[in-house]
Amino acid sequence: MTTTDTIASLALCVAIVAAVAAIGSWKAARNSNGAAQTMSRIEQQRLHADLTPVFRCAVVANEARSTAMLRVHLEGPPGLLSHDAIQITVSIRNDNPHRGNGPQLAGTAAPEQVRAHIWGPWKFSADGRDDTGRTVAPQQLTVGEWTRYGLTPTTLPPRPPGPGRPRRRPRPQRDPPLTCKQ
Repeated sequence: MTTTDTIASLALCVAIVAAVAAIGSWKAARNSNGAAQTMSRIEQQRLHADLTPVFRCAVVANEARSTAMLRVHLEGPPGLLSHDAIQITVSIRNDNPHRGNGPQLAGTAAPEQVRAHIWGPWKFSADGRDDTGRTVAPQQLTVGEWTRYGLTPTTLPPRPPGPGRPRRRPRPQRDPPLTCKQ
């Protein structure tokens, strides 16, 4: 074996070792990239949880149930203290958005009226509310503050009384079914 052959075989061994090292480096980089993506996703979820507002809501009706007050308190989390204030919009959700899409019978309310009607016991009566009483104007709140909104009973659903179906309001519930969603 000549010197040239020895140098060539050493160069071949070095190239093979370099190729194996490159493959190992590529696998390590791929694993590192996956770990970095996982850590990034965990950190994003933690930050989201740290900044998700926590509200406490209460509806207090008067004795005659002719009016009520919705109190909304922004309790936290402490991560929101770094923000000056957050903007909240309070609205009464539409539990059945498909209501009013069926065929219209003669003498019944128009589908627009049926969709716009609030089918729960209360609607907003505060300044800045929309025409239906479903939504009030946005408001700024900081952690630890509260605000309140006036509520009035809703009107009867838009349907004509039929035989055996007197037009009356159902008995009021003891606790109004209002929920606050984050």
